[in-house]
Amino acid sequence: MHNNYFFLKHLSSEFNTSLTGAILEVCFSQEKDELVLGFSKNQKETFIKATLRPDFSSVTILESFGRARRNSVNLWEEIYGLEVLKIEVFEHERAFYIQIQNNYKLVFKFFGNRPNLLVYKNENQIYLFNNALLTDKNLLLNDFGKKPDFGLNIFIQNHGNIRKTWFTLGKTASDIIENQLNTEDLSEKWKIVNQFITQFESPKFHIGFLDEKPVLSLLDFPGKLKTFDSAIAAINDFYIFYQKEITFFSEKEKLKKQLEKEILKTKNYKENTENKLFALLDGTSKEKIANILMANLHQINSGQESVELDDFYNQQKITIKLKKDLSPQKNAENFYRKSKNEKIEIETIESNINAAEHKIELLENKLVTVEAVGTLKELKNFQKVEIRTETTKEQESPFRIFNFENWEIWVGKNAKNNDLLTQKHAQKEDYWLHARDTPGSHVVIKNPNKKAIPEFVAEYAASLAAFYSKRSNETVVPVIFTQKKYVRKGKGMPAGQVIVDKEKVLIVAPYSG
Repeated sequence: MHNNYFFLKHLSSEFNTSLTGAILEVCFSQEKDELVLGFSKNQKETFIKATLRPDFSSVTILESFGRARRNSVNLWEEIYGLEVLKIEVFEHERAFYIQIQNNYKLVFKFFGNRPNLLVYKNENQIYLFNNALLTDKNLLLNDFGKKPDFGLNIFIQNHGNIRKTWFTLGKTASDIIENQLNTEDLSEKWKIVNQFITQFESPKFHIGFLDEKPVLSLLDFPGKLKTFDSAIAAINDFYIFYQKEITFFSEKEKLKKQLEKEILKTKNYKENTENKLFALLDGTSKEKIANILMANLHQINSGQESVELDDFYNQQKITIKLKKDLSPQKNAENFYRKSKNEKIEIETIESNINAAEHKIELLENKLVTVEAVGTLKELKNFQKVEIRTETTKEQESPFRIFNFENWEIWVGKNAKNNDLLTQKHAQKEDYWLHARDTPGSHVVIKNPNKKAIPEFVAEYAASLAAFYSKRSNETVVPVIFTQKKYVRKGKGMPAGQVIVDKEKVLIVAPYSG
């Protein structure tokens, strides 16, 4: 309601009292959709800041304004140094003007989502602040100001529609009046509306919430928080109030969506991990396959690529793939070796599922807390105390840090940083990776419990090593994989260069997010 005719009438009247006789010293813009006019009167400075966004338009009055040194553009210098003659609202229009010497008029237009500031000289438009509003280029000075009929007959023709009849009221005032009417008789309704409108002649200015939205109203309403006698004081306070509340709402919604996205992501991860576990448990384990091979060594010939044997665990036939360059005994040993990793993988997956369940519970509790937050200060405190992002963790560390399947993976950021990671922060049982034959980051999988690393974790770390290398644009990249104890720094070697005494090579695609 702060941009309806009745409010602008009081606002322009107060402007007229305080600014008539002032000199327009400067007019500039340093933010999109924002214009500042500086005035001086009796050695005192006053600034009008016009915010002219489609979603929010307003004017605020400031005693001082810190102009930016960069990206600040002077506008319309031909009107500098001219005296303000009067400030007045256009009759029944959501616009007012500042008239200055030499027949200039600065028109502040607040038409819904099309606010603008137009400059006229001798009735002709010479400047337009927002040139994207093409229809404004055709607006004549005579187009402003209306002489509407607010009579009973018009009200009846509009079927008792308050906003349509008193179109300069705006939605907020119309809704407040409508909510206080208790009659359907149009003649009676018309009289009551006029009684409300008479209050606009000497109103109070109320700030608060209406339908959960911040509003400035000339009519009292249940959600008011503050009341002012001055239109200027009210609009100044409302600007700050509105910006805080809109920022709060925006930040709150952003945080809720972030938590909801993380909850969904974690639930999907948990489901996929459970499916992976079911597949492992439902299949024949590597240890059982090894036992079947050992029990049937006499039936297997060297050089075979597969063999069909009796599965005495499930009382059925099973086809087992073999490495033809290994003996039957060595093939069985190979499956025994794999069974150790399989057990580790199952334990890791079960641990990951439990961690995911715990994470979902924490995230859902955070979401409940955020939904209950009522102020921007509470929200900021929550973010400061509760939200711990990987970005924050990374900023606290000299390395990029990733957490995958409960394994911490550290990535160096440059050659000097690589040395710091490998020589000072990596332990001998940690796993070390680097894209082969190309410059890139050192990657370390932290292994404080000295476990055998699951293959899928190694491949994930290898994809990071590929991504943070000069071969990141290639489809697949060979990556050195070994333990830190096999990596050493030769005397006099440049930063980032090392000698690897024992290695395995993984072929992976670079990390894709």
